[in-house]
Amino acid sequence: MCLPEYDCMNCGACCRCFPIFASHTDAIREPRIQRETRQLELHLQSPDKAYQLYPLPFHSSCAFLKEDQLCQIYETRPEVCRRFTAGSEQCIEARARMGVGKAS
Repeated sequence: MCLPEYDCMNCGACCRCFPIFASHTDAIREPRIQRETRQLELHLQSPDKAYQLYPLPFHSSCAFLKEDQLCQIYETRPEVCRRFTAGSEQCIEARARMGVGKAS
């Protein structure tokens, strides 16, 4: 859940700024991950990095970020996305990199 001073709606900075990976467990929960992202080669995989959602060729954001800056797979999103906290140091960094202002 977003902290009151940061609005995740119409933002998407975190989905356009940092590399995003998903695990095999994430891909079981959300089958589109297997179909629409890049599976890492076995020697590059780790327990939490089996699929790459961003960056991908020809994508300027996570493969599941819609034009309205909302997530297509929010309910079944990867664990790394579930742990990302609005207003955290990483959030503030992503917003600054992407030029997204702080909401009131």
